[in-house]
Amino acid sequence: METREHNTKMSSSELANLWNQYMNDSLSRCMFRYFLHHVQDKDIAQVLQYALELTEKHLKKVEEFLTIEGYPTPKGFTEEDVTVEAPPLFTDTFIIVYLHIMAVHGLTRYAGAIGNIVREDQRKYFIGVIQESLELYDRAVKVLTFKGIISKPPTFNNHQKVEFIKKQNFLTGFLGKRRPISAVEVSGNYLNMQKTMTKVVLELAFSQVAKSKDVKKYMERARQLCNDHFNLLASTLIEENLHIPRTFESEVTDSTIAPFSDKLMMFHIASLISSAIGYYGEAMALCQRRDLAGNYAKMIGEIGLLAEDGMNLLIENEWMEQPPLAADHEDLAKKN
Repeated sequence: METREHNTKMSSSELANLWNQYMNDSLSRCMFRYFLHHVQDKDIAQVLQYALELTEKHLKKVEEFLTIEGYPTPKGFTEEDVTVEAPPLFTDTFIIVYLHIMAVHGLTRYAGAIGNIVREDQRKYFIGVIQESLELYDRAVKVLTFKGIISKPPTFNNHQKVEFIKKQNFLTGFLGKRRPISAVEVSGNYLNMQKTMTKVVLELAFSQVAKSKDVKKYMERARQLCNDHFNLLASTLIEENLHIPRTFESEVTDSTIAPFSDKLMMFHIASLISSAIGYYGEAMALCQRRDLAGNYAKMIGEIGLLAEDGMNLLIENEWMEQPPLAADHEDLAKKN
C-alpha cells in the first residue's frame, strides 16, 4: 500500500499532464460553449453538453491539484477568447464530427499521460478521465452512426486464411510488384485521413474569420498542406479499390465574424498539427510496405516544419503560454 510520504511532491511528468490538460480543456470549453449556443439537433446537443460538463469538471480538479502543490493555475483560454453570440461558423454535422475526433485525441493524450504517473491520487484521477473520454467517444459514435454521418473504414470482402510471410518482397513498395495493402496499414491510413479532414475544415473556417493577415496566411498554408496529405493517403486506398472517408468542407457556413480569438485559433491548429506527427509516426511504425512508410516519413518532415512555423507565430504574438520549467541553476548562480 502507498503511504503518505510517497505522495509528498508531484513529479515533473505529473505536473506536465495537469498543465497540458488545463490548456486543452480551457480551449475546449470555449469551443463547446459556442457550439452549444447554436446547435439545433437535440441528440448532438446532448453529447455536446456532456463534453462541456467534463471540461468544467476537469478544469476545476486540475486547479485544485495545482493549488494544493503551490503551483499557479495557467491562464489558458478565457471569456476573452470566445464570442458565444457570433453567428454559426459550422453546421451541426461538423460539430459531432469534431467531438468524435477530439475524443480520439483525448484518449490518446490521457493514455500517454497515465504511463508516467506514480502518485495514487493522480493515477485514480486520470483513470477516471480516460473512462469519461471513452464514454464521450461512445456517445459521439452512436450519434454519428444513427444519423448516417460516420464514414466506416473499408471492409475486406475477400477470403482470408492464416499464412506466414515467406519472402522479403512483402516489404516491396518503391520497385517491383507491390502486395495489396494490409488491414493494419488501412487502419492507420484511414484514421489519419479522418483527423486530417477535421483539420482541413477548421483551417478553412478559421482562415475565413481570422483578423490577423499572418494568421489567415498560416491557416491557408496549413489547409493546402493538409489537403495534400489527405490526397496522398487517399491515393493509397483508391489504388486498392477501397473507399475513402467523407469530407466536410461544405459544413462551414459563410460567416466572416470570428467566434474565437486569433490566439485560440492559432493554438488549436498548431496543437493539432503537432499531434499529427505522433499519429503519422505510429502509423509509419506499423507499415510493412516501404512506399507507405516513405509517405509517412515525407509527411512528418513537411508537417514538422509547419508546426515549427506555427509555434514561431504564437511566440511572436506572445500567445504561447510557457509551461513549467526546471530551475536554471547557472542563472541563479550568476544572480547570487
